[in-house]
Amino acid sequence: MIFEIVVAAFCIMAVSLIGVLFTAKVAREFLSSRLSFLVSFSAGVFLVTSGALALEVFEIFAGNVWQGIGLILSGYLLAWFVEKVIPESHHHHDPHEHDGHSHNKAGARKLLVGDAIHNIGDGIILVPAFLASPALGLAVTASLIIHETLQEISEFFVLKQAGYSTKHALTLNFLTSSTILVGVGISYFAVVSHELEGLLLAIAAGFFIHVVVHDLLPKRTEHESTNKFLQHVLFVAIGLLLMATIANALGESHSHGAEDHHEEEGHHADEALHDIAPVQ
Repeated sequence: MIFEIVVAAFCIMAVSLIGVLFTAKVAREFLSSRLSFLVSFSAGVFLVTSGALALEVFEIFAGNVWQGIGLILSGYLLAWFVEKVIPESHHHHDPHEHDGHSHNKAGARKLLVGDAIHNIGDGIILVPAFLASPALGLAVTASLIIHETLQEISEFFVLKQAGYSTKHALTLNFLTSSTILVGVGISYFAVVSHELEGLLLAIAAGFFIHVVVHDLLPKRTEHESTNKFLQHVLFVAIGLLLMATIANALGESHSHGAEDHHEEEGHHADEALHDIAPVQ
């Protein structure tokens, strides 16, 4: 299982190099103009993932639903506290918001520190998700990749406007994203009990819900037309339905695999009982 977790972590790390796409003018203009709709799409993805995490929490704490709810709420409040202490750790994902504003290198460095802490948290989330089930691990990985893509694009613009070269900005982004391995290491050696696994999953669910509510869900502004707002809502629905379909397919595959495994074990057990049964 550790192999799958490390591969997932490296896939998320690789997203930090997406800024290289913006060296091409056509790609930069195409992605920048559609970035807000990608944010809305990711909101739907995260809604499904946070729901899947919450269900795992309730399954682990089946005897006490209120305990699961309390832990998820604690994760939400912890995310809120982190955002208040390090506001740069949750920045908006629209590069156009940075136009006309200067970002000095001190601010860029604060952003990198916040992102490093955020990535450690991503690594901590991965381990219990994969331990709960491969399907949930893949769903969490997909969600993190989508979110990191949007975040790294925004971060790349901030670093560029702070005066960093493209090569230097990409290097800093990659080094910052590598802190996810620190989180993986911490979580892998920390998860020694079923209850602790449930605690980490609950905190992850709370964090994801906070990200959806505060960073990703479309919010109607005074200057935005109703038609454009409904387009954002449509992208949320598309992300939700697509991720729900994928999660359901992964869940069915996992459950069928488990059933086959149990049937095989039962078959071997029957053979063993037949071998040791006394001959009449």
